[in-house]
Amino acid sequence: MSDIDSRLNAGPRPVRSDRRRRNRLRDLCDEVLASFRVANDRDPISEQDRAIASEMLKGLAAGR
Repeated sequence: MSDIDSRLNAGPRPVRSDRRRRNRLRDLCDEVLASFRVANDRDPISEQDRAIASEMLKGLAAGR
């Protein structure tokens, strides 16, 4: 069996971390959703995202 065949037959590898900690995957999903919104002539930043960002900025400004 070649090296490629052995990797194909090995099946899925166990996941070491919780999926919620996969930052690169989360970033990719965010990008896909933003692209979808732009393609449909919608604002890529939702009102909920704006509200969360506004609260975060208030907290950062208060911490100075």
